[in-house]
Amino acid sequence: MAQNTEVAQYQDVEKSQQAAAERPPAMAPLEYDDPFNWSNRRKWCITVLMSLCTLTATLCSSIFSSTIVVTAQEFDTSETVMLLGVSLFVGGFSFGPLLWGPMSELVGRRIPLFGGYFLFALMQIPTALSPSLAGVLISRFLAGCFGAAPIALVSASYADFWDPSNRGIASALYSVAAYAGPTLGPILGSFVTESHLGWRWTAWLVLILATAVGIPAFILVPETYGPVLKERAARKQGLSVTKSNPFQNFIRKYLSKPMVMLLHEPVLDIMTIYISIVYAIMYLTFFSFPYAFSQERGWSRQIGSLSFLSMLVGILTSCAAIAIYSAKYYQPRYKARGKVLPEDRLPPIMVGAICLPVGLFWFGWTASPSIPWVPQMVSGFFIGAGVMLIFTNGIVYIVDIYLSSAASAMAANTFVRSAAAAGLPLAAPTMYRSLGTSWATTILGFIWS
Repeated sequence: MAQNTEVAQYQDVEKSQQAAAERPPAMAPLEYDDPFNWSNRRKWCITVLMSLCTLTATLCSSIFSSTIVVTAQEFDTSETVMLLGVSLFVGGFSFGPLLWGPMSELVGRRIPLFGGYFLFALMQIPTALSPSLAGVLISRFLAGCFGAAPIALVSASYADFWDPSNRGIASALYSVAAYAGPTLGPILGSFVTESHLGWRWTAWLVLILATAVGIPAFILVPETYGPVLKERAARKQGLSVTKSNPFQNFIRKYLSKPMVMLLHEPVLDIMTIYISIVYAIMYLTFFSFPYAFSQERGWSRQIGSLSFLSMLVGILTSCAAIAIYSAKYYQPRYKARGKVLPEDRLPPIMVGAICLPVGLFWFGWTASPSIPWVPQMVSGFFIGAGVMLIFTNGIVYIVDIYLSSAASAMAANTFVRSAAAAGLPLAAPTMYRSLGTSWATTILGFIWS
């Protein structure tokens, strides 16, 4: 009996050793180049380069507004029709993110970001060379669709390598690019259009800028999306990677995810509507500012375009204020508690919600040519500051909430806000010529209030 027991024990030990030999070894922790461990110098280099890509795309959105009078004469059409050159481009901003956002969550940030950016730069060639109005408008729309790649992806990419305490400052830089570009566009466009170069050189200028920014960005900006980096590391280490059908996964996200988030996320809906109104008001200023200073005050188009500098000063001042807020309030709370709430982003939005209507009322009530131009010019500071404070903190608030799904959330947000910005400027010529600058802008102030 004892012998049988010893045999049974020996057999059990032999089976356990055999099972241990057949069992795969314990998986070592997956080693990959975690973007959160990159040096701050490398992170800021990436942040600046991606923001410059955004600056080029947004500058292109507004630079065409300076050509409306000249192109309306060349193509023998109305200025309202030529405003489609701006609205269709911004309309492309609306549809493009529905592709680029979900794609970035499937294949990573680099392919959609630089693929879209390359095609955006390429579309400047038919814009500059097209002999027909239809060709110009179609090229502008496609350029907007492709140029939407940095608009949708850059702010979401910051969540890939910046912690919450620094994400606000990085997003402020992105917002400067998103708003300084449209502000600088009419200024540069006016001087180019009125020079011996002509309006078509506005497209060549964008192509030159896109090339100058895109080449170093393509070389120096790596993949930042964590899940894709982990997958690449696993394959490099010879580990099996279980992945669903990429095409089916992409179709599911492309067709549904951004829109599903809009339907089921009330916070995203409210912030999207709020940001969309701000975004639409900014694009409406591309008509209202030149109209007020060039048409009503009789300034030349070149000098009238300089009125946008007051908005730019407001934008830059707000960016500095956001950086100070992050350093003095946000970062200490993050270090003390180890985390912060997305709602900690809201106080600057409240300040912006006051500055923007103040600027609109100020601009409208000082629009009379009998009033000196200085007060009306100063109003642009408050409009720019209000727009910047609301947009920057609204965007980072959305990113803080959705994190790994931030690209799809930003795609939904960009779709709605760009659609609003594409539609409202089309009503600007009729509204301002019928009501005048004072009442038209005052109505916008009441709507916002």
